[in-house]
Amino acid sequence: MTTAPRDPDTSLSGRPPVVDMATWQKARDELLVREKAHTRAGDALAADRRRLPMVEFDGTAEVVGPAGPVPFLDLFEGRDELLVYKHMWYDGAPHQGQCEGCTTAAWHMRDAVYLNAAASPSPS
Repeated sequence: MTTAPRDPDTSLSGRPPVVDMATWQKARDELLVREKAHTRAGDALAADRRRLPMVEFDGTAEVVGPAGPVPFLDLFEGRDELLVYKHMWYDGAPHQGQCEGCTTAAWHMRDAVYLNAAASPSPS
């Protein structure tokens, strides 16, 4: 069985040409070189981002928590980590009408119990 159109001259515009396996493999190999270079460049960029210098933050700065203004460090409630997401939220719109990119993380987070886990003791 073939998926090639009966008459190549009548194939729909925008579709790639139908070629033999050797031609496809050559094109695929060339694309793979570019894909790997793209991945390496992205990895290097991410590594540079991780090495950016840090800025000390005043933990006493007040933020608005669920119970009103609190010092930033109080948001941690004694934990080592704080998970914060900023969402674009449209007041009055149902959750289905909110920004998909902003809310994807919230919809997919099933359990953050690890944030409440006690720190493991250091090996002695």
